[in-house]
Amino acid sequence: MNSDKMVTTWQDQILVECERIMQRPLTKAETSFVRNRKGFLALEMMEDSVATMARSELLAYLNSDRG
Repeated sequence: MNSDKMVTTWQDQILVECERIMQRPLTKAETSFVRNRKGFLALEMMEDSVATMARSELLAYLNSDRG
């Protein structure tokens, strides 16, 4: 598996978990927040963080790039 495919698959898994927690489809901005992270360390940290966040925390996290 090449690294681009691995990154995309990892991002997809994170997005599924985010939608499960949020109980709704993510907005374009929220999806972009995840898709813009491509490094393995960044994705690992994101995956770990998302798994422990409450819905309100996740909402703030996914929109933190928006200022």
